[in-house]
Parts: sequence; C-alpha cells; structure tokens
Amino acid sequence: MLWIGTSWKMNHDLPATKRYIKAIIKNSRFFDNPKINFFVIPPYTSLMMFQNSKKKLPIMYGAQNIHWDESGAYTGEISVKMIKSCGSQIVELGHSERIKFFNENLKLINKKINLALKYNLIPLVCIGEKKIEKDLIKRKKILKYQLNIIFQKIKCKKNQQILLAYEPIWAIGKNNKAASIKYCNESIQFIKEYSLKKIKTRSKKISVLYGGNVDEKNCSNFIKSEFIDGIFIGRAALKVNNFIKICKESLRT
Repeated sequence: MLWIGTSWKMNHDLPATKRYIKAIIKNSRFFDNPKINFFVIPPYTSLMMFQNSKKKLPIMYGAQNIHWDESGAYTGEISVKMIKSCGSQIVELGHSERIKFFNENLKLINKKINLALKYNLIPLVCIGEKKIEKDLIKRKKILKYQLNIIFQKIKCKKNQQILLAYEPIWAIGKNNKAASIKYCNESIQFIKEYSLKKIKTRSKKISVLYGGNVDEKNCSNFIKSEFIDGIFIGRAALKVNNFIKICKESLRT
C-alpha cells in the first residue's frame, strides 16, 4: 500500500480550507485507487470542516498532534478524544519542529504513540538526522537511538498500522534540498528492518514514507523506489493544485 499525504502546519484558515476541500472533491477521480491511501493533515481548526465533508471526501485526514494524556488541566492542548470526535484517522507525531520549538522529547512521543494506538488512530511518527550523514553506520546509529525510544513498550493490536515519516532535518525547509534516492533507500531499508524487529507485537504493518522537500517535480522518483512506501509533502502541497498534481503523478507511476 502506498501513502501520499501532506501536513499544512500552521497554514490555511477556514475559507482557505473550504476551497481546498472543494477542489479535492471536484477532482475525486484522481484519488480513486485502492492501492493508494491519500491523506491531508490540517490544523485543528479545520478538522470539523473535513468532518462535515467526510462522506464526499476521497481521502483520509487527521491532526498534527495530541496531548500525551487523555484529559485534564492542560490549557490550550488538544486530546486524542477531541480529534477522534472530529473524524480523524491519522495523527502526526514527533515532527522536528515540535522538538525544536516546543521542547518535546522522544519519551513523550512514545506516550503519544501508545495513546494514538489505544484509540485506533494511525500514528504518523517523524524521525530523521539533523545533518547529512554520508557514513551509513553513523546514520543507522542515530536512527536506531530514535527508534529504540519511540517504540519502547509499544502496545499494538493485531495488524494496527504504524506510519513512519523519514524526514532528514537537513532536508526540511525552503532553502534546503531533498535527499537523494540512494540516501533515502539506505535509511528507509534500515528503518523498516529494524522497526519490525523492535516492535515485538502482532503487527507487521509498518510503512515508511519520505518527507523533506518533496514536490511535483521529484515526487515520482521517491514513489518508484522499492523501499519507500510513500511521500509526506510539506510546503509544496499547500496549494491544492500542486497536491492534486502530485496525486495524479502517483497514479501514473
């Protein structure tokens, strides 16, 4: 199964969300493929608008984060029950911006993964190294460290889906370039093999996506890879026409 999706980060108000959803519904034919799961992860404020259009939407949708506790005195936070009640199926966790700007750590992300699985949400967990590590042994060591913590004592039901977004931090951002296919293949092959060994549960449904300056020009290169299970698009998919273009390209690949 191939996964093609995007996170809007802190972009798009309700009028912009309405236009985006309308365009996706209008172009539903480009999302009709049983072998591809398309998804959008908007801000919390847009979730109910997605919920109201859920019957017509040809894609999945979810939230950009959850709190590690189910409820409580956490002013300004959003709980797993809240996003679930909005029809979310996916939740993005552990993005490098959450770690950099909001002091999140891997142990906290581990708690959130378990909570997402408890509520039958698909956790989309971001991992990746800070700088280019041409030495594969060193890169594996960094990724192994992250995987060991985020998957510690994971409680996963039979065949629950887990998504990992391999996002090298050095490849994220307007002025940076996407990783090469060779670099991605090396990293993702290791991530998949090690994750299946690490998660000692009945679930073997672990898919690894690539994210980091994916756009309509290079997306097909990543989609064609035998090791990459999909793409996680950032800035390039903020314009709905670009997102649709990338989704159309995935159908041709």
